[in-house]
Amino acid sequence: MTAIDPSYQLLACQYLRDQLDALAREIRGIRKNEDIEPVHRARVASRRMRAAMRMFEDCFSSKPFDKWRKRVRNLTKGLGAARDLDVQIEFVETFLEGLDRKDRKHRPGINRLLLRLRQHRDAVQPRVLKTVDALEEDYALAEMHGELAKILFTLRGRDVKVQSPFVFQQAAAHIGARKHDLLANEETLADAEDVKGHHRLRIAAKRLRYTMEMCDPVYGGQLGSPIKAVKRLQSLLGDIHDCDVWAENIQVFMDGERLRATNYYGHPRPFNRLKPGLLMLLDERKLHREQTFAALLAYWERITGDQIWEDLDTLLQSHAAALRAPEAKRESENQPADATDEEVNESSPGQ
Repeated sequence: MTAIDPSYQLLACQYLRDQLDALAREIRGIRKNEDIEPVHRARVASRRMRAAMRMFEDCFSSKPFDKWRKRVRNLTKGLGAARDLDVQIEFVETFLEGLDRKDRKHRPGINRLLLRLRQHRDAVQPRVLKTVDALEEDYALAEMHGELAKILFTLRGRDVKVQSPFVFQQAAAHIGARKHDLLANEETLADAEDVKGHHRLRIAAKRLRYTMEMCDPVYGGQLGSPIKAVKRLQSLLGDIHDCDVWAENIQVFMDGERLRATNYYGHPRPFNRLKPGLLMLLDERKLHREQTFAALLAYWERITGDQIWEDLDTLLQSHAAALRAPEAKRESENQPADATDEEVNESSPGQ
């Protein structure tokens, strides 16, 4: 492994340690399954860790690192279905509470959907526990925590700071690449029905946000404004994605319940009492998507008009330039006093 910039390694270890601690705090709550938040917080921490592992891969030995990355990836996947169901159950419960209690037309379908979602959530809990067990049984988190603590202890003794020319160079490169990915998908906003394109845009927004959050300590918190803007973008796009998932899932659910009724009764007529509520929910999700997409377009236009991307570029470039200036001055001072212009030019980098 090539020499590692200590400041870059410090940034990596501090961020990963914080996310590892956040993940470890949620394990007990995941096992108890009394609240949906532990699964949510653990999944977010695992996704942030995966983003950091991609960015800081060169800061660690490959053999244990590959093991940690595999375990964290498995955790993210293992918690995914549970988290999606938790969100869906919470939404349907809220939707049901908003209906008139005397509404006998729409409640049966919504109640049936809620029942199936809860049954499905109970069914995936053993898989969640299996994933957590695997994470603990091979001591992956403990090993990672020990390695991070060892590196941080060594760096602390050397009085290393998170800012260095290399760190600013890497931070600017990573943020710039993620911003490019986001803007490359801007064209998907021209088509309100481009579901796949909006999904790509959401993923790009999430990756840009995570990257900026990782790098924010390097810039002394100056990335707060673009982080807030991209977080809002991610939220709107996430809401749109949820509506797209609902549109697909409700139709699949209706087909399944119709088939279930046919198989049990010999005909699909009992399904008819479920249909009004499910169609009502489907219409609500479609309308909500339209409204949210309009809000997304307005917000995109607003932040573009505010030149948020140009301001982000300026911030990144200004810090890089500020660090290059002292280096250029030192190089100039190291030139021989009687050097001619030709000699100086020949010795300049890149000539």
